[in-house]
Amino acid sequence: MHSLKSLRTHELFGYVLIALAVLNWSGNFVAARAMADSFPPATFNVLRWLIATLVFLPFGIRPLWRERQTVLAHLPGLCLVALFGISLYDLLSFVAGSTTEALNMSLIATLSPVFTFILAYFFLGEDLRLRTLLGILVSMFGVVVLVTDGDFAKLAQLTFTTGDLLMLAVAGMSACYNVSVKKLAGKLSQSAMLMSTFILGLLFLCPMCFWELNNGAVLPEMTQTVWAILLYLGIFASVLCYLFWNMAVEIIGAGKTTLFYYTIPFCSGILAWVFLGETVSTCQIISGLLIFSGIIICLTVGSSSRSSKTRKTPAVARKLQGESA
Repeated sequence: MHSLKSLRTHELFGYVLIALAVLNWSGNFVAARAMADSFPPATFNVLRWLIATLVFLPFGIRPLWRERQTVLAHLPGLCLVALFGISLYDLLSFVAGSTTEALNMSLIATLSPVFTFILAYFFLGEDLRLRTLLGILVSMFGVVVLVTDGDFAKLAQLTFTTGDLLMLAVAGMSACYNVSVKKLAGKLSQSAMLMSTFILGLLFLCPMCFWELNNGAVLPEMTQTVWAILLYLGIFASVLCYLFWNMAVEIIGAGKTTLFYYTIPFCSGILAWVFLGETVSTCQIISGLLIFSGIIICLTVGSSSRSSKTRKTPAVARKLQGESA
């Protein structure tokens, strides 16, 4: 009984971490919207992740050095985490935004949790039940209500461009990031993993930044507002957000964690209402109810879900075991 109570407390802590991560990520979109026309994308992200790396350095450098042998052993996986979660994710999202509509981007982004559940089922052995799929569909419908403002006729007017393919790639990268983080869980401390991920992500971004600056990209005037936004993005939407998210993935799994990705557009709208004076519509409220209802459906699969003791071998591993037998 005591161990069950401890397990529930541990899971509750995971959900608190997700809430904090989503809140910071939602603020990330509001802040990025304010800076969208001011910075070239790679340069903007280099400054953001440079701040994140410097802020986390006093906390992460000692664990990174202490676990350097383990880091080197898992360097390919860490490179994938850095590419999918930092370097390419933000850049491709920015480029996609310049070649496709915001509606298309929002709709395609809803595929990320779907991709994550599929990958987590095959590579991590996490549950993929009918009720889970139902919950995903309800949350996806909530996002559709949000981005179309309840006017479903907009869906018939959609046209697809190269940017849509980029957003599809971004959704896949988000899924790969979540699964890769879960695969690395327990092999490295969170501090060592974050420190190595930040450094690698920054290194991957630097060549793109140099290319931008050598091809005429101009930095805006670095006002106090600009620095405040960069500091917010570097500290809260990078260091704290990624730390909270990675810890949540380790505690409750990649699939369940990524469900809360659906709440980001809704929370972004609430923050935009608070800080930018944007209005909150009836459709936004309805979409929020649908999104959270879908998440609740997924999280209340029931006691028949696999526990850590009865957890099945991932499908890919089972196949490999069968081939070797």
